[in-house]
Amino acid sequence: MENINGFRGQGRSGWIVCQINYLRLCWGSYRPLMAGTFIPTPKWIVAKCTVLNVQCFDDTNCFQYSVLAGMNVIISGYHGHKCHPLQYKPYMNMLNMDGIPNPVLLLYMSKFEKQNFDISVNVMYLHDRDIVPIRTSKFTNQRKYHVNLLMLTNDDKFYYVSIQSLSRLIGD
Repeated sequence: MENINGFRGQGRSGWIVCQINYLRLCWGSYRPLMAGTFIPTPKWIVAKCTVLNVQCFDDTNCFQYSVLAGMNVIISGYHGHKCHPLQYKPYMNMLNMDGIPNPVLLLYMSKFEKQNFDISVNVMYLHDRDIVPIRTSKFTNQRKYHVNLLMLTNDDKFYYVSIQSLSRLIGD
């Protein structure tokens, strides 16, 4: 078997495998993250007053609500009302979501930016108490609206929240 491995990748060796004496097969379980269930913001982030977590319990539109919150479409009103999805429903038509399934996975962010040419989106991830960028837009600071989102995770679920002040979030 070692001789066969030595010829692997070098084109045709002329060798024929007649027998395999040992085979090791390893696998792991794939558990993709699901969205749509509200995940509360960790208390240490709430204390910084840096994110807006739109509390949608009955749909998978947390991405859209968070993008709209990042665009500051709701100007007036009590801050607490900005966390309710009903405040954002009238503005959903501002986002072109054609061909983008809900929940919105990271791999659809580029398509979202192509269809919404005035919006750029960065996504951060919360790893322990560190904020880690997992998607940086190539259009950052080039478009009318730049949105920073924080992806919260819990078990096998994820949920987007709008970062209102990135500097306060990553600062001590």
